[in-house]
Amino acid sequence: MDRAERLRTSARSLLFLAALTCAVGMVGPFQGVEKHLISPDKAAHFSAFYGLTLLLFSAFPDRRRTDLVALAVFAGSGIEVVQMLTGRDAEIGDVMADALGSLAVYVPVWLEWARRPRVERRQPVTLAAPAPTWSPTDG
Repeated sequence: MDRAERLRTSARSLLFLAALTCAVGMVGPFQGVEKHLISPDKAAHFSAFYGLTLLLFSAFPDRRRTDLVALAVFAGSGIEVVQMLTGRDAEIGDVMADALGSLAVYVPVWLEWARRPRVERRQPVTLAAPAPTWSPTDG
């Protein structure tokens, strides 16, 4: 089994487990349990760093994605350190939510890269195809 097939099998297994978990959570006797699982503060951290990482990817398309995700995670960690030094509450959970928000952007990008054949992965990615050359004499 090659790497692409292993990745596809793993993704399908995770999809099945996630769908099953969602189905049980949505139809089971668990109404309101999400309030106890995820705080609004953590959801805000996740959403903010998801958006920031998307903007980083768009603003710096020539940079490596892993470097941009690392930058976002370090920024989130730095914010918590500054909060701690200024007397505010610093929580490791906030850093984790920041990192998960950044990774939520990166993982689909990485999966798409991993699905390409190895030969294609070595070629540099171009954002735009060159304009076709055409002249009136081409017929």
